[in-house]
Amino acid sequence: MTDMGDEGRKAPAADSWMETGLVKVRDLLALGVRIPDYQRPYKWSVRNVAQLIDDIDTFRAYDRYRIGTVILHEKDDRLEIVDGQQRFITFCLIAQILGSKSDLGTLTIPTVDPDIPAVGLEVSRANIVANYSYLADALARRTDLEEWARAFLDHCEVVTLTLSHVDEAFQMFDSQNTRGKALYPTDLLKAFHIREMSHKHTTADERLAMVRMWEEIPPESIDELFSDYLFKIKQWSNNKAVPSTGFGDEHIDLFKGIREAEARNAKNNWAMPFLYAKNYTDDFGNENATLIRYGAMAPMKYPFQIDQPVINGESFFLMVRHYWELGLKCGLFREDDASKDAEIFADAKPTLDALAPAQRKATHRLVRNLFDALLLHYVDRFDDQDLDRAALLLARYAMAPRVQHQRVTRQMINNYALGLRESDDLPQENLFAELRLALRTQDFLRRPRPNPKTNGYADLHFLYETTEANA
Repeated sequence: MTDMGDEGRKAPAADSWMETGLVKVRDLLALGVRIPDYQRPYKWSVRNVAQLIDDIDTFRAYDRYRIGTVILHEKDDRLEIVDGQQRFITFCLIAQILGSKSDLGTLTIPTVDPDIPAVGLEVSRANIVANYSYLADALARRTDLEEWARAFLDHCEVVTLTLSHVDEAFQMFDSQNTRGKALYPTDLLKAFHIREMSHKHTTADERLAMVRMWEEIPPESIDELFSDYLFKIKQWSNNKAVPSTGFGDEHIDLFKGIREAEARNAKNNWAMPFLYAKNYTDDFGNENATLIRYGAMAPMKYPFQIDQPVINGESFFLMVRHYWELGLKCGLFREDDASKDAEIFADAKPTLDALAPAQRKATHRLVRNLFDALLLHYVDRFDDQDLDRAALLLARYAMAPRVQHQRVTRQMINNYALGLRESDDLPQENLFAELRLALRTQDFLRRPRPNPKTNGYADLHFLYETTEANA
């Protein structure tokens, strides 16, 4: 184990230990830290890099500047970085630029060449090129480069936490970032479910496959999927408000659920149907793998539902992929047009065609989000059954606040979705809760016409225009 300095210490347990340290940037770069394949791409922008340079300039007058925390895991006598890789890669870029300079006197620069993971390589490469160019230009213009380089390498320090078990490293990562705002909640969920896969004794290749599946989805779409759709649907369908701050770190437990290896599952009656369903679909896939591979038999997918508990680990990543594809079919992620899988897009066309008239009606941003959330909830429950009728009903419902009020606010939409009395002019129904309980499309689509004498409803009779023959 590499010496981490006089401040390091180890826990006394024989099979589990943690070592803490405070090391110079120079020494961190010399450790030969490896970036494992499950890490997300390098996403720091020029703005992040510029802020780092500004911070070093601000604090270089002090003897020491503590520049962050890095969590490491020792694997096969090699250190792997679990948290802090964005900062670490930036350190490596700065060291490479400094190492190319011939005017630094006797200052020696560590030779570093980080092994960037293949996952999300194009994203990483684009950011590395942009940041390297910015750093090279910024450092070339300095008249005090040697002094600045000494401050960076020998006065800037990082706190290191090195753990013997990757589970504990991920747990530390989860805990560290839940208290701060460094990562999106979806990044924390990704780390949690990768860690959960290790409890099932999955292989590194299996974990890597899930990370690659995650990284194939545009990160903006993942964040939008959770914050604008899955979270809101879970809240509204259970008659809970969506907070004004939206989906945050404090809500990620909604997407942590059943651990397959949990001993108490045998007595967790609520969990058994979901575990049985997963076991059945897994067995079907294993028993018919050859026929499925050659197209002789269609694969069987786990029957995900937004309002059901999440199964931890691999199932979580499959769930995210499932709802992203479903969102594409429903036209939710318009910025993903260029990256749509051809098969997904072809399958989506009939759905998109059926939805087009209704989606054109809901143009206001908050109204459109309400419509899209209802639509995703409906299709999640009933697929494309009576989709044209449902889409028209949902569009009319979502448009009601816009028809009756000049200004539509988040709080108004939140109350409206919950069926709370915002005004006498709007229907007071929680369609999300109704969808959660509906067993047939008829249960949801057959709606009574409002009394035209009731205040305001005369102008909104179109919300409930359905043909009795189809009801």
